[in-house]
Amino acid sequence: MKKLLFVLFALLLACGFAAAQEEEGVGLSAGIELGFGDVADKAVFGITPQLIYEHSFLEDALDVSGEVDYTFSFEDGVPQEMYAEENIGYNLFLNDASTLTFSLHNENNFSTVPEVGAAEDGSIFEPSIAYSLALNAGDLGFVLGFPIGYQPETTFGVYATAGFTSPFGLGFEITANLDISPEVGYAETNLLLAYAFGHWLTAELGVDADAEFKVYTISPYLECYFGSWTVWAGVDIDNIGGEGSVTVEPYIGVKYSF
Repeated sequence: MKKLLFVLFALLLACGFAAAQEEEGVGLSAGIELGFGDVADKAVFGITPQLIYEHSFLEDALDVSGEVDYTFSFEDGVPQEMYAEENIGYNLFLNDASTLTFSLHNENNFSTVPEVGAAEDGSIFEPSIAYSLALNAGDLGFVLGFPIGYQPETTFGVYATAGFTSPFGLGFEITANLDISPEVGYAETNLLLAYAFGHWLTAELGVDADAEFKVYTISPYLECYFGSWTVWAGVDIDNIGGEGSVTVEPYIGVKYSF
């Protein structure tokens, strides 16, 4: 599943989107990301214009967001892909410290050139429920989600996430993923470490491990904020410990928020 962009934690996006939203602006952002393909093998330059919308309604009880990306890969035939995601969440404020959030998330990833069809990541619909608790020592969060893949094939799964963010900006989340259909079995484990340097820089390190903890993906990521501008850079280092070659795919991007 594609990583959600422009957030410190996907967990805290689900639990506290309204609290994190800027008071000014209309919630619309336009950006562009440059990818370089697998530079350890054959670099392929790609460019991805992006349009993002995020806003809260009903006194911050209802969160709505969406994103559309369109990628041009500059290789033979200039293959192109479109990615779209939509999110809607309802926050039930139990008291001053705790919030229960019910969310619906949908992703569609499909190729448009040379032919229209489901791309490798396909399409996923994901209902989830999250609970966040604000303590003096920091913020705790828990998420239970049920991803349903419907393109190019039907799949079912479940995941559980637990996370913590300290008042000084250090946080982590860990996710356990279970496949239910077409086969039952443990799928993978995801770990995300992050640190926020004030209000101008966020650093993240993501680690994904397969079910046997033998094959890993490591994803360092930096995001900087300059007023309405956001600049990011990252790299996905995949297949560490697996058969075949390790892939290294860096990317950089920038967006402006209105």
